[in-house]
Amino acid sequence: MSERVFFWCRSCRQPLYATSSATTGTDRDWEIDHQQPGTCRNGHLLPLTGTAPAPEALLDAPRILRLFDG
Repeated sequence: MSERVFFWCRSCRQPLYATSSATTGTDRDWEIDHQQPGTCRNGHLLPLTGTAPAPEALLDAPRILRLFDG
């Protein structure tokens, strides 16, 4: 990923971290969660994990991720 994107939680509006590792092809294994513990209505959906070419393609990503281009 050459561009820098910042992720925030749609529910609690707190910053999220995203880590990934390469897999076969263009997909990556992703893990996304809150940077700091706290109370969040989407807490039951996190950590958001899975294999996809981008975090936005993960299941439940539209319910969780709020994107800011940096």
